[in-house]
Amino acid sequence: MVGLPSPVTAKDAEDREKNDPFTIAESFKMDKIEKKARRSHTKYMPCVAQLICFFLLPLALCACGGTALEEEPMESSLSVREAEEEEKAAAAVPKPLTEDEQAALRWLDHVLGPLPDGEEQDWWPDVEQFGLSATRYHIAFAGYAAAALGMRGNAEQKAVVGRILENCITRYLKRKIWAYTQAKSYWGKEPWAPDPCYRENIMFTGHLLQLLALYECFTGDTKYWTGGFDFVWDEKTCIHYDVQKLIDITVEQMHETHGGVTCEPGLLFFPCNNHPHFALKLFEALGHGNWSAERKQWESWALSHYPHPLLGGGVLNMLYHVKQGMFYPRGYSGLDAWSIVWYEPWAEKRETALALWKEAKSLLDWDKFKDPTDAVTKSVNCMNPQQAPDTVLACFLAAAARVCDDPESAERFEKPLDAKHLRRENGLYWLEIRREWRIGGTAMRILALAEENGSRFRAWSRHPACAPLPEK
Repeated sequence: MVGLPSPVTAKDAEDREKNDPFTIAESFKMDKIEKKARRSHTKYMPCVAQLICFFLLPLALCACGGTALEEEPMESSLSVREAEEEEKAAAAVPKPLTEDEQAALRWLDHVLGPLPDGEEQDWWPDVEQFGLSATRYHIAFAGYAAAALGMRGNAEQKAVVGRILENCITRYLKRKIWAYTQAKSYWGKEPWAPDPCYRENIMFTGHLLQLLALYECFTGDTKYWTGGFDFVWDEKTCIHYDVQKLIDITVEQMHETHGGVTCEPGLLFFPCNNHPHFALKLFEALGHGNWSAERKQWESWALSHYPHPLLGGGVLNMLYHVKQGMFYPRGYSGLDAWSIVWYEPWAEKRETALALWKEAKSLLDWDKFKDPTDAVTKSVNCMNPQQAPDTVLACFLAAAARVCDDPESAERFEKPLDAKHLRRENGLYWLEIRREWRIGGTAMRILALAEENGSRFRAWSRHPACAPLPEK
């Protein structure tokens, strides 16, 4: 078995970033020896999983900084050619929503709005709020899917999207969505409890910021700036926020942690930090400030450290332990897809996101997407962190492929998925998959559909035109 590359610590990565002359695109090309080492390691991984989990993982964690480094400082915001193409795309007359997209918009409007108790429980089952199927993610992804449709919609459809986004925010602020933050292992013992936003928890606040930004983009309504919003814990405790306060607390933490904000206590994830950075880019376009320095800091550090986990599994390390200065040296295809979908809209150079996708798809086991299972993976351990069904992975990967202009790959995910799970009934469009994943999975499938038909968050975010407020 060919030896694995030399251990790469966070300090090593910092030194490489300063001194090595290679460009970002070149840094994503692993040499043949390293690729062979990864394939060989993956082949024998099941045999040594437990050994590494229990005896060698601490050592591996010390040596798992990314091997694909962002070496060359980024000198300008966009190339002239790319800027011209995005301006052209933003100014182009959008393609009207297709019948499927209109049905998808009706479905989103239905499930996000008030529902009878029985139907509410069917669409929004009680699930564990600490995992990947947490309700906050489904609410957020549904809002993003609506926005993807709305950017090409007519005035009436944009108004529907505004209503959907407001319903998303209303649902998101409910106590049961953020009560998990008060667990003793999270922030329940902190002096700021039960405030769910004050520190860390970007896995909650990042999505809230993006929903708030999208709502303003589609409605022109600044009520969440002026009147704010409340987190009601009990009859005696109500935590009041407004958009500015949430931005200030988020940006303050970005200055403390490489331009990113931790999710769970002390753990820094790449995908979660795309949402606040994209939200801030939208707020910039709306004239509320400038956070380009924070974006540049995070992108430079993240691209220098997260790519190419030592133990394979995906193109990005799952997480970074801030206090220990160590990465979890394992990737996951679902995390790759989530990351790429929401990194591409704000990336300094779009080609970087495309390079990530090219690498990510080269690591996939394509056979399992020929007939994706809806079952949850049972053999979850530290060497195989997969938890979502293959049907859900297909939704995310299809969206990533569409975002990166790779229709051939997208169809390899979409066709088997749609053949078995897509429903077009009663004027609605959704995927009939496991209940705890159904809304989020369908939302990502809708996002892929919108991207297929011309929706582009990257181009749209340059000029996210606000709809006029209705006259009172």
